[in-house]
Amino acid sequence: MPQRIILDTHIWFWFINQDFQRFPDSWREKIETANQVSVSVISCYEIALAHQRGRLELPCAANQWFQEALDPVGITLLALTPDNLSCC
Repeated sequence: MPQRIILDTHIWFWFINQDFQRFPDSWREKIETANQVSVSVISCYEIALAHQRGRLELPCAANQWFQEALDPVGITLLALTPDNLSCC
């Protein structure tokens, strides 16, 4: 059965920044071996807002960080749709 993982905002940020001591090795392994890894569009909003308010430092503009933290590493952006929400 294909495994789909939807990352929490913090886990996504830590994973992209290789801050692996923040979560168990088993989580990293599950993320790296999943068939599909996604983040919610809400996670982008949360990161952009935290960056704008000075609570989160990014190495570049938020929109550039999103481009580098999604497709190139195989993470897809999950829109808010009734179909996506039905899994909850």
